[in-house]
Amino acid sequence: MILIAHRLKPHVVEALRKALPEEEIEVMDRFDPAHPRLAEVEILAATGPSLTEAAIGACPNVRWLHSISAGVETVPFHLIRARGLLLSNARGAHGKQMAEQILGMMISFTRGLHYNVRRQLEHRWDHGYKLGELAGSHLVIVGAGSIGREVARKAQAFDMTITGVRRNPAPLPGFHQVVGVDALHRVLPEADFVVVLTPLTPDTYHLIGEAELAAMKPSAFLINFARGDVVDEDALIRALRESRIRGAGLDVFHKEPLPADSPLWDMENVLISPHNGGWTPSHDDRFLEVFLANYRAYRAGEPLPTQVDIEARY
Repeated sequence: MILIAHRLKPHVVEALRKALPEEEIEVMDRFDPAHPRLAEVEILAATGPSLTEAAIGACPNVRWLHSISAGVETVPFHLIRARGLLLSNARGAHGKQMAEQILGMMISFTRGLHYNVRRQLEHRWDHGYKLGELAGSHLVIVGAGSIGREVARKAQAFDMTITGVRRNPAPLPGFHQVVGVDALHRVLPEADFVVVLTPLTPDTYHLIGEAELAAMKPSAFLINFARGDVVDEDALIRALRESRIRGAGLDVFHKEPLPADSPLWDMENVLISPHNGGWTPSHDDRFLEVFLANYRAYRAGEPLPTQVDIEARY
């Protein structure tokens, strides 16, 4: 049995059943540990935070776990490893909408749109913001995976120079150069925008910290759409207060929802979105595409297209 423990739009549920007529499919809004047929579940799909030790333990015959979210930092890797389970994620389902939101923040920072909105609320005609252009700017993407590649593809239209930073520094289409993580400190001083998209793992916790922020130009902007703890939030707040970087666009935070007393709320050089960068009206349709591609590989005994490396944790 396939259990989808996530609310899906009716037309997506219908399409899923039509695509897999041979499978018994159960869809519920959230995982129910009291469901009477959990012992029959072979495939379990839910958001990463819902794939808990208790949920997996309640499904003794599950073989494949699919995270509807891209982030899997909260799943119990020790249990998945011990039981020899497959794990996949929604890699590839969030690229278009996240890239648009990231480019939107970048445009806002170069053209002062966020500044203008604040002045509009004050009924003030103000030329005080120093304007710039994306054209000719240097974009460094830390975590050049599927979302990073979509950001790069869109950024090309703005005539930006694009550098990717990733564990495997092989050349990628749309990037002027791709370097390894060991070269991060070499490329940070060149960046006008640093976009952080790497998964959160033990190796990437506070990947952007005091030293990395110090390496950036005072005119540079940091954009974080990865996970809050990939960036040292306290160090970022200090850098913003001391004008050691010009601004930050943040979709993720150390604690979510962002506490009302966080100083980030009141900073004019900060753009905040409530961890909704991956959301789109097409979310469920894209989930279906990714899930079916993985399903076909699973039944064929082939590697899953978005399989998570249990050791690397992404």
